[in-house]
Amino acid sequence: MTEVQVAGDSDIPGVVATLAEAFATDPVLSFLFEDPARRPSLLAAFFANRLAGGRGFDEVVVPADAADGRSCAAVWVPPAEPGGPGPDFAAVGAANMALLGEEWAVERLAPLAPMMEAHPLTPHWYLAFVGTAVSARGRGLASACISEVTRRCDATGHGAYLESSDPANVPLYERHGFSVTSEVTILGGPTVPLMWRDPR
Repeated sequence: MTEVQVAGDSDIPGVVATLAEAFATDPVLSFLFEDPARRPSLLAAFFANRLAGGRGFDEVVVPADAADGRSCAAVWVPPAEPGGPGPDFAAVGAANMALLGEEWAVERLAPLAPMMEAHPLTPHWYLAFVGTAVSARGRGLASACISEVTRRCDATGHGAYLESSDPANVPLYERHGFSVTSEVTILGGPTVPLMWRDPR
């Protein structure tokens, strides 16, 4: 099994590049950033903003080996108790609005609201993103970055949750104990399976 570690500040530019590449053809992010010519730069800005917004709260897991460290990353959001502190993504939204404009927010961002509203209220670990560079796929790197946290879920009794923005990845998540509980269809966009994992 690939050894993993929590990313440090110096790893974040590599994580941004990896996730931007990994999600280049993702159905939800392709809906969000429709223009394929602009998508690579917009994805890089999106992930840079998202990781900045979650700094100090997110747990970003990457392979420990230097050769693989920029090939895969998983962004996990730890459980927050009801009423407890959590990440504040208001600045992330403002940065994206400044970059893409109000029309984009109405046409592309607003239809994602049902997916956001389906998020479980029970305290859990949330797998926000996991992605592997194209050249490194098939080597189990994503599985290692997922298992690092699901093992902890089993130890602490926490559930885990994700939205499979690409339905093709559902079998991967099922191998890690996630099950499809429902799905959300984005108006004008793709249908997204929602998946939950009970602790074992």
